Amino acid sequence: LPKSERSRQTKITDMKKVLILFIAALSLFQMKGIAQKAQVGISGGVSVANVYGELGGLDNRGDARAGFTLGLVVNTPITKKGLYFQPGIHYVQKGKYTVKNEAVREADALRYADLLLNVVKYWGSESKTRFYMGLGPQIGFNLPSKKVKKEDGNRTELRSINFGNVAASDYRGIDYGVNGLLGVHFKKGLSFSVNYTFGLRNLIPEELQAGNDHLRNGAVGFRLTYFLPNTPKEKKEKK
Repeated sequence: LPKSERSRQTKITDMKKVLILFIAALSLFQMKGIAQKAQVGISGGVSVANVYGELGGLDNRGDARAGFTLGLVVNTPITKKGLYFQPGIHYVQKGKYTVKNEAVREADALRYADLLLNVVKYWGSESKTRFYMGLGPQIGFNLPSKKVKKEDGNRTELRSINFGNVAASDYRGIDYGVNGLLGVHFKKGLSFSVNYTFGLRNLIPEELQAGNDHLRNGAVGFRLTYFLPNTPKEKKEKK
């Protein structure tokens, strides 16, 4: 296939991944017992990410990059003692600077749809401000990403980043790791949290792996989440 057609098909496949994840998250509301108790939250914020590891026995670490994150969260009580299941799907900008000086900045601008499956513990009364912390697995679905360059204030897209396991690839595709978070939930449904996603998968394509070489994603997220009011349907009055 021509390069333009392959690129188009890749973008369609990536969009299908995101759509499937959003449908999976929304489908939680259809489960009996969960629909009445769960709250949906709209989340947005800033991510600070890097790709680090070891190549040829030497530490390999780029300069951290800031980006933004946007997502959807479902908060469902598991017990009456403040334990919740909090799955979420987030668009997250990750990657690293490969060159960073006063004149030029070149970066691997990685994009992922991160599925987070956190178990969260809240402390305090629901009618007051509460603190919480959580932990859970993370799966990152790679989205169209670019190698970019910024010089004299002008940003240029150098080329698309290739995901796969062959030697011509830049990084392996799907990522996975562990996510931890701390936060505070205010009375009016607004929540602020800080999370760290620690990548466990070696991102070096299989055909390029040698010895103990490895590269992994790491990202800190600062998020504001607004949980929509959950008002159960009022029982119909008997005539």
